[in-house]
Amino acid sequence: MPVRRYDLVAFDMDGVLIDYPSSWTWVHDHFGVKNRASVDAFLRGEIDDLEFMRKDISLWIGKRPGLSRTDMASILEPLPMMKGLGETISAIKASGARCVIVSGGLDMVAGKIAERYGFDDFLANGFECANDGNLTGNGVLKVLLKSKRESLEGFQRRFGVPPERTVSIGDSFIDVSMFELSGLKIAFNPIDDYVVERADHVIRERDLRLVLPHILGDQTL
Repeated sequence: MPVRRYDLVAFDMDGVLIDYPSSWTWVHDHFGVKNRASVDAFLRGEIDDLEFMRKDISLWIGKRPGLSRTDMASILEPLPMMKGLGETISAIKASGARCVIVSGGLDMVAGKIAERYGFDDFLANGFECANDGNLTGNGVLKVLLKSKRESLEGFQRRFGVPPERTVSIGDSFIDVSMFELSGLKIAFNPIDDYVVERADHVIRERDLRLVLPHILGDQTL
């Protein structure tokens, strides 16, 4: 049985647990829309998280008026999971550590992954639906993209885990705020230099099992 070196492992989802840059982008690509203008406006601080989500969702509804939660489930169903996901979570859980998802991605995806693979909990963002199941156009904000550390802090308080016993795994500058509260920081297939510079380890292969030696020790090699 693996020896526990850490008590809490926090995973970003998009590009880490799913083998695709973003669950939001998956839907954009399905509808053939682009959100570059919204991304740039958000990064410049001209719009907040909720407005960013509203603009994205409006692109989808513009392509399919009456878009429903059921439609979204069908669109998201084929999302590919990262190689080694199941084995990675099983090994970490076997050591006695807890696993959580902290993501600005879609909660419909995060919830499914959490249930299927045995995560202890998750926090992610989503879309609001009316009573008839149709998207209203508004987003549901639970994870601040520019301050994911607030979500991680909540899990640390809940499970009684200090930063030095926490691992964070992410792929972009958005995840660095979690790194600030973690004793072990892993950049997994990083998409920018900012996350690389602040990571203890960098993995550039699309196999999640490669995080295990860093988390559990050499017995996993």
